[in-house]
This record gives sequence, structure tokens and C-alpha cells, in this order.
Amino acid sequence: MVPPGAGKKKRHRYIGFIIVNTEKKLSRREVNSAIKQAFFTLFKENKPEHFGVKLVRFNGKEGMLQCFHKHKEDVIWLLQSINKINGENVKLKTVGTSGTIRSLNKKFFDGRLKR
Repeated sequence: MVPPGAGKKKRHRYIGFIIVNTEKKLSRREVNSAIKQAFFTLFKENKPEHFGVKLVRFNGKEGMLQCFHKHKEDVIWLLQSINKINGENVKLKTVGTSGTIRSLNKKFFDGRLKR
């Protein structure tokens, strides 16, 4: 017998963020690494997949992070807790959340975030 809710599709939220306090454009790899490190520090696990976290768009200063809808607040807290990327002091400011990439990009980034 299948447990209730086992076959349900998980809903996602997309969180838009801007990296402030840095002149340098950061790479996607550097930001992903900082997110994984923050997970290990805050949640005592190195598995962002449990929260459905994935960096879906990033242009060096602005980005979009995907997560499961039930973990949206935790992921926002995680983003705001990041204060260093590659040894450089930074601050990540969340600008908004949405249920789709398209609407987040349109509302908060004027359509400028591409794959």
C-alpha cells in the first residue's frame, strides 16, 4: 500500500536575490558553493536537495533560487545568512518570491535574467 501523499508532485517557489556589497561579478559555481556551505552550517546537513534548492538563473549579481514551497522561509533565511563568498564580504538581499520563473523574472528583474 502506498502512503498518502507519496505520489504527489512537490510544488516549487522561486526566490529572487541580488548580491550587494561587492564590485566583482561572481561565478555560478562560487554562489552554489556558498549556498551548500550555508546549508551545512545552518541545517547540519550538506543536502540542499531535501529543500529542493537549485540555482536556476544567475548573471553574476542577480539570481533565482528554486525551492519546495514548504521550505521557502527557511531558504530565504539561509540566503540572508550568507555573508562571505570566496573570502569576499557580501550580502544577499531577497527581492521577491513567485510560483513561476517567468513571473519572478518579469516582476523583479524586468526580464533580464536568462538561462
